[in-house]
Amino acid sequence: MWPFRRKKPTPPKSESPPVYCLQPQIPDLPSGFGYKNTWWAFPTQDTSAVVAAIELQNPQPANWQTGILHAYQQSVFVAPPIGKWTFVAGFDLPPSSTNARQEVIDPLLQLSQVFGEAQAFSTHRVVGYNVWAKAVSGQLIRGFGYLGESGETFWDEGEMTPEEHNLGFRFFDERLPEAEDDSYWDREDLSYPDEDHVMQIAAAWSISPTTLDSCHYQKPQLGVLGTTARRLDEVRSRRD
Repeated sequence: MWPFRRKKPTPPKSESPPVYCLQPQIPDLPSGFGYKNTWWAFPTQDTSAVVAAIELQNPQPANWQTGILHAYQQSVFVAPPIGKWTFVAGFDLPPSSTNARQEVIDPLLQLSQVFGEAQAFSTHRVVGYNVWAKAVSGQLIRGFGYLGESGETFWDEGEMTPEEHNLGFRFFDERLPEAEDDSYWDREDLSYPDEDHVMQIAAAWSISPTTLDSCHYQKPQLGVLGTTARRLDEVRSRRD
């Protein structure tokens, strides 16, 4: 249950993430991201509303290049809207462990009531950590998590969505009785969940952030960079 996505041990509560003094930011075009990171997606173009809803701390304007750079460190980037979607990206955002449901369920449901829908995605290639979750109007629609390092399906809640069916998601499941038979693991019609599945379902539910470099129809814009998203991290903070 260790938070796999953290590069360093959790700092003491008195220690806060660094507050960067950014140089004046020049608006730029979207930068792709996604692999080995965590992001949330909301169907809104109101950046200020997202900043307020997630309780972003120490917010300051940041362009895509700066925001994504720091999102792979200890900061949280609320990106400019892409179409009708706004992304919140950050390496230290939840989910980050096999307690994924506990980490995200409250903010996921609450924020889906604010914006109509909320989605959370996470990948970590080294340990094979993959999560996708979606809530609509305060109801969990789907939550799935798999840790390749241990071969554990640690979250599987809600029916598979139509998008998952259309993508042909059929995974090995160590919880099934037939998994006791060695021949089960030789099946060619099943696969192991991986980071590409996360990107595929993200594209089907909203937008895969790996494709943002090709969004040439977008105008140069600024997003908002902060140190933490208190609303998203409240459950994990209580646990720590």
